[in-house]
Amino acid sequence: MKQHIWERLNRRSMKGRVTGRRLRRAAGFAVGLVLAVVVMVNLPFEKAAPAYAISVKAGEDGPVFKLADREGKRDEHVTTVSYVDSRPGLEFYIEGGNIASIHIKAKNEYVYAVDWTKTQHEKYWNVEYYQHFDEETRTAVADFNLLYDKEMTMTFDEDFREYDQIWYRWTAWNMYEWAAEDNFSRFYGFGYDPIDIDVDSLTEEEKRELAAENGSSIGHMNLEDYPDHLKEDTITITITDRQGHVTTKAIQVRVDNNRLGQTVVTARLKNVS
Repeated sequence: MKQHIWERLNRRSMKGRVTGRRLRRAAGFAVGLVLAVVVMVNLPFEKAAPAYAISVKAGEDGPVFKLADREGKRDEHVTTVSYVDSRPGLEFYIEGGNIASIHIKAKNEYVYAVDWTKTQHEKYWNVEYYQHFDEETRTAVADFNLLYDKEMTMTFDEDFREYDQIWYRWTAWNMYEWAAEDNFSRFYGFGYDPIDIDVDSLTEEEKRELAAENGSSIGHMNLEDYPDHLKEDTITITITDRQGHVTTKAIQVRVDNNRLGQTVVTARLKNVS
């Protein structure tokens, strides 16, 4: 299904996740977070185990969080991260060596990639594969069915080393399409009036957000009527090395509204194998 990229939202000064050619260049990409997950592979004969660092970033200058897949010091690892994102999404990259393939699968939503190495499928590094400029409307038009997938597999040549130059992205596209029905009827500021906030009931952190003008619900999705089980998703990451050893980890994601009406993404590491 072809669709103008958030064009009606952009006309109302709302931030879209994809505009023009920024997909290829933007480092921040409206995501909010960076998780770092260290994945250890158990090898036979007690040999040293290779480590894959799965990093996810929150904002261009945001902190790096580490989701521990084993017990670690509290000041070094956290198991859950949470951030506000009006277009709920998650971005991560994988560091390591001797990797033959990486398979990523979303249970409910969609995944895609941005490939700075230009070694994988063209749709991951050439925005013109799924997007064109409409001269009549003067807008960028994209067919996201050509980009988003339920699962994807990356394979690597033996001399490949730039694993961290491929960025993997999870996007709540089903949720967005639901909220955008009937002229964005489930967005605050469009189908819903912005939330009336009782300042006295807010926490100090919420009050600081309001004071910094970061607490508005305008442009966020009202998820009150969205099926609860679809607010959750599991991203399964399977890494296979060149000797055939397989490591499987998962990131569990949930999207909810906070008391300010904003959409909040919460992600945590989930052990698989």
